[in-house]
Amino acid sequence: MEQRIDYVPPPDSGVRNLSGSSAPERLSELEQDVKALISALALLGVKRCARCRQFFRSSEPGALFENGEIVCYECIPDWWASRSPTLGIVEREKIEGKLSSWLRRYHRAEVVKEIPENTRGTAAFQIVTTCGECRGAGKLLEGERCRFCSGNGTVWIVVPR
Repeated sequence: MEQRIDYVPPPDSGVRNLSGSSAPERLSELEQDVKALISALALLGVKRCARCRQFFRSSEPGALFENGEIVCYECIPDWWASRSPTLGIVEREKIEGKLSSWLRRYHRAEVVKEIPENTRGTAAFQIVTTCGECRGAGKLLEGERCRFCSGNGTVWIVVPR
């Protein structure tokens, strides 16, 4: 059963009259309208998470992580779990650096050398990243062991609940 659209918009309203269109034509025009609406929201400073498709104000910098994709804070753990294995080492380390900086700046993340046993499971999110001080070498320029990562070359970024 095909439904009819009986509403006819006024000529100067900017609303299209879809009453004479077939269902595929109406669907196509509605899709174009939705795309235009999303573009208009972007002009107003509203951005959309690529994972959950929710909209967020870009004036809240901690709400969205932008690195090629726009991902909201709530989607970061699942996004990172699926995204990180697909990246090359250099690209992954670059995104890890940006992500860890963003998490520390906006979500109270802490850099720790090792995860103590008593804190496992109490974090909202945690990742292992290359140590930013020694760049993963485990040693500083003088040849001494890096004090930030205890010579491991990696640190944990832990976001508390």
